[in-house]
Amino acid sequence: MKKEISSLHVPHNKHTAGCEPVRIALPREVVLPMNMHSGHDAVPVVAVGDHVKVGQMIAREEGRFSSPVHASVSGTVTEIGTMDTAKGGKTATIRIESDGKMEVDASVQPPVLTDCDSFLQAIRDSGMVGLGGAAFPTWAKLNEARNPDYHVDTVLINAAECEPYITSDHRMMLSHPDWIADGIEYLRKYMSDYLSGAVYKICIEKNKPDAIEVLKKTFADKPYVQIQELNAIYPQGAKQVMLYNATGRVAVAGRRFPSFGALIINVSSLALTAHYLKTGMPLVERIVTVDGPAVAKPMNLIAPIGTSIRELLNVTGLKSEPGKVVVGGPMNGEAICSVDDPVVKVSNAVLAFDEKSAVLPEASACINCGRCIEKCPVGISVASVERMMKIADEEYRVKMLIDTGVRQCVDCACCSYVCPAHRPLLQINQQAKSYLKRYAAEQKEKVGGNTK
Repeated sequence: MKKEISSLHVPHNKHTAGCEPVRIALPREVVLPMNMHSGHDAVPVVAVGDHVKVGQMIAREEGRFSSPVHASVSGTVTEIGTMDTAKGGKTATIRIESDGKMEVDASVQPPVLTDCDSFLQAIRDSGMVGLGGAAFPTWAKLNEARNPDYHVDTVLINAAECEPYITSDHRMMLSHPDWIADGIEYLRKYMSDYLSGAVYKICIEKNKPDAIEVLKKTFADKPYVQIQELNAIYPQGAKQVMLYNATGRVAVAGRRFPSFGALIINVSSLALTAHYLKTGMPLVERIVTVDGPAVAKPMNLIAPIGTSIRELLNVTGLKSEPGKVVVGGPMNGEAICSVDDPVVKVSNAVLAFDEKSAVLPEASACINCGRCIEKCPVGISVASVERMMKIADEEYRVKMLIDTGVRQCVDCACCSYVCPAHRPLLQINQQAKSYLKRYAAEQKEKVGGNTK
């Protein structure tokens, strides 16, 4: 019998698990970034002064991996500008001043589905991405299952929501289990050539007994759907961890996920995809958990994409001045530049931390305790990565970095969390992964250049 991957038992802090989502008052304006997904920025197709309606495409996808952007309110385009991103770059933005009417665009109609191609194109047009954090375009993820070299026999529906505080997926499961069921049936119908005989495992942590009960009732007569109850550990929701804990299969760096016989899709992504296929309404709003030590009344809020985070904090109130505001979970989320930054597609949570909880201890020298290696869910030699990055010879540096296993890093921050020296181990891993990707791209370009 396989042993479940174990990592951290972090405080759950699921204060909003019992809070039904509340729709906020219509914001005066929204600011929609052109990069709310993995891949290239979308390109605006509207101009300042244009009147737009809810669901209207205002930016087309660009490049191999991208995702269109749709108006989340009706009103007037007042600015096409730029904003700083949490990763230190910039992206274009479209600002829309609401007219208060929320008129729906005539293009919002259920798509006509006839086969797998039309099914995937519809999802592509919806702007749907992974809503659990990675933001990979959903159509592209599903399309990978069509590779003739793969045989996908398992679809993992990621309902773990293992990060502290966040309950937006939990509330989606309680409110719309029918959407989840519809999503599975769409996959079974339109991807039958590639998912024939596949089992659908809804992977959910045991700390959500009410959602587990609802899902068991919803799928009681569907033998191809299993409710896979997993221990409440972190990072249970990481795809490599979930693959092993749900199937016993081991993911290997550099290979596409379907090569392991599995697809993985976030539960809210699946539910909202089904909603789009039935109604034609693209991804224009989402549930956001608002919580944290500085928040007066933790809540789950439904907000149009592009709403400023300030608006959400105005609804919940603050009991102290935030020292840091994070979008996403406390382990894997990103600190934002300003509370005027907008809610984006992957904003499953907004967490406001007071000054005391926001200040990180000063880092000191590594004491070689090995805790980072012990708690890494994918077995990276974490303590070695920084040393390998300092190797002068580039080819040797690359070889040694690969030997550490850093390419397998799931960005969970377990290493940073347990480090008694408070070293920024996650950031070091991320720098190493970025370096290896750049090096591989440069080598590929050199080879390509030599063949011309």
